[in-house]
Order: sequence, then C-alpha cells, then structure tokens
Amino acid sequence: MKLPFLLPTLFAISACATGGGSDSAQADLQASCEALVSAETGTQPSGVSAISTQSEPTGTVTTVSVAGAQAPWLCRADATGVVTGVEYSQEG
Repeated sequence: MKLPFLLPTLFAISACATGGGSDSAQADLQASCEALVSAETGTQPSGVSAISTQSEPTGTVTTVSVAGAQAPWLCRADATGVVTGVEYSQEG
C-alpha cells in the first residue's frame, strides 16, 4: 500500500546522493589536500589552494597551488578518496 509513495522518495534520494555527493566528496578531498600540503610546506592555509582534481584509474590527483612555489604540489588519493601522499611536482 505504501509502495507508490515510497518509490518517488527513493528516486529523489538517489538523485541527491548521485549529484551532490560527488561534489561534496571532491570538496572534502580538496580541503584535505590543502591541509596536508599546508602542513608539509609550512605555508599558512590561506596561501594554499586546490586548482583541480583529475580522475585516474587508481584514484585521483589534486593539483594544489602554494604561494611562493614555482610549481604546484600534487596530492594523490586512492579510489575510495583516502589521500595516499603529497609531492612537489618538480625535482628539487
């Protein structure tokens, strides 16, 4: 009896989870990357900002700008969104 009311609700919830969840997860990942790069470089959080996040077969790479750095930092995360490391994108 309650099935006709339940189905539209399930569709609405799944639509929200699919669209908003991805953006929220990316924003959380970028914030984590900014914090880790800030800690690694000793730069104030205001001097660190995520530029972009690219998907790869094994997860993602977020490019992070650091004030005063000649090149961006890279923040790698696995497919589940767990950051696995940060590194400077140039040798040295």
